[in-house]
Amino acid sequence: MIGIGNTECAQNFCEFTGLSPSKLSLDPDGEIHKKLNLHAGPNFSIPDSVSDDVLKFFLRQLPGGIPSDESQLRPVATAWLNYNAMCAGLGAPGTLREILRGYFGDKKAPERFRDDDIVKAGFIEIGPGVGPTKIGPLSYNQWFSDEIGYQRPVELATLRLKNMVEVLTKWDKYVSNYQTIPLRGATYLFDEEGNELYTYKSKGVLTYSETMPRPLTFLSPYIGKEVALNPLQLPDTGGGDLVRGRGILKPAGKAMQLLSFLFKLENKLQAKVFGADDSDYAAAKQDIEDAISKNKVVIYTYKLSPFSSETCGVLGEAGVDYENVEVGLEWFLLDKEKSTIRAQLLEMTGQSSLPHVFINGE
Repeated sequence: MIGIGNTECAQNFCEFTGLSPSKLSLDPDGEIHKKLNLHAGPNFSIPDSVSDDVLKFFLRQLPGGIPSDESQLRPVATAWLNYNAMCAGLGAPGTLREILRGYFGDKKAPERFRDDDIVKAGFIEIGPGVGPTKIGPLSYNQWFSDEIGYQRPVELATLRLKNMVEVLTKWDKYVSNYQTIPLRGATYLFDEEGNELYTYKSKGVLTYSETMPRPLTFLSPYIGKEVALNPLQLPDTGGGDLVRGRGILKPAGKAMQLLSFLFKLENKLQAKVFGADDSDYAAAKQDIEDAISKNKVVIYTYKLSPFSSETCGVLGEAGVDYENVEVGLEWFLLDKEKSTIRAQLLEMTGQSSLPHVFINGE
């Protein structure tokens, strides 16, 4: 491995990552990177019309501040300009996608956060594991904390936060030449005779592989597929197969519970607006009772509801034989008859929203 920096930078990096110093060579000013023509951002320059005072103002806001050597002011400011541009996705393909992947999760990737990992950043503490979270006096558990086998939402972002806190709190110990900040890295693989077997040159921030969900895939022929696809050997469902109950439906379902009292009011009002009377309710009740008496499993659904589709998927994958009664497309598209059925389901179960699942009449 070749890294940009001096011996102090190398020492800190090895202590933090556990990498043996014997495996790390130094390129103090990025000359090797430059000779390999590695990416360094969009190559923006700062117009001469921008005064030194303006540059000093902005550099005060950044790690490292204003360089002590006045002649380094513009080169350092230019380096920061190009790096910040890359962070915004300019001249850095894949950067924004990778940032979002860190926050939204990736079902094609294995877990990245160990059960005993803890990240502390000021008044924020995450862990142990991906669930427990403290923000000042506020404590809560992430909605995905009970899910395993894939890269959960904010899991990778949490690891990046851990690395960022380490670097920012020890900036001068990790960065010895500010002009090298925008320089990107590369991966080369050679055989014993020096023939090039593989090359990947990064052009973005956080993008160090062409297969980011499983960045060591290219090593499969040499270290084995199992290790290459999951080098940390953390739980892995095997490549992103759909697992029911994950994703946005889970927090959305919890949010719906908070609004349940409003849906109950709307439920009853909708049937009344259509003029439903006692005979309509009696007919709806009879229809429901007939359905659940004739079938071991009955599910009442909306055709357009993702919650209904997910429930049917769960029953189908479990091999359950069920009767699906579609009440309508969605609650706001129901007519008098269907609105009355929906209101009667509320009366019978206390639940205003669909789907409703009856098993052996219950």
